Amino acid sequence: MDHTYYCPACFAEIQREASTCLMCGVDIQQWEEAHSSYDERLIHALKHPNPEARMGSIITLGNRKTIEAAIPLAECALAHPIDTWQDMEIIRALRKFPNSLEKETALRMLLKHPARVIREEAAVSLVAKEKDEIKNEIDFYK
Repeated sequence: MDHTYYCPACFAEIQREASTCLMCGVDIQQWEEAHSSYDERLIHALKHPNPEARMGSIITLGNRKTIEAAIPLAECALAHPIDTWQDMEIIRALRKFPNSLEKETALRMLLKHPARVIREEAAVSLVAKEKDEIKNEIDFYK
């Protein structure tokens, strides 16, 4: 079975044994050493041209609750507005994140998504977030 390999920096197709990308000129080993954080690589993979690679990153970032990924996830949804399946998965990932400014900003960004279902789900998520915050405030004073 043949596998396709991609440059970790620009995602151009490369040979498996390549040490330098012919498209962008990056030294692959140096790039990998400079970007050793798993979360950083997952966030970078949101720009991958292969939707299956993006989807794997989206699901993993949601499961890891990587708050730094909130805005890049929203940017990914806005960059691929036709892929509503992927964009719904982004909403699901964001719902797993703890309440934060990053999460709220990402959901507000998605209120401008071209797909109505994504806008509606972002709005529902914002309302749920506000309800959680109010409940936590009430519980604090009990």
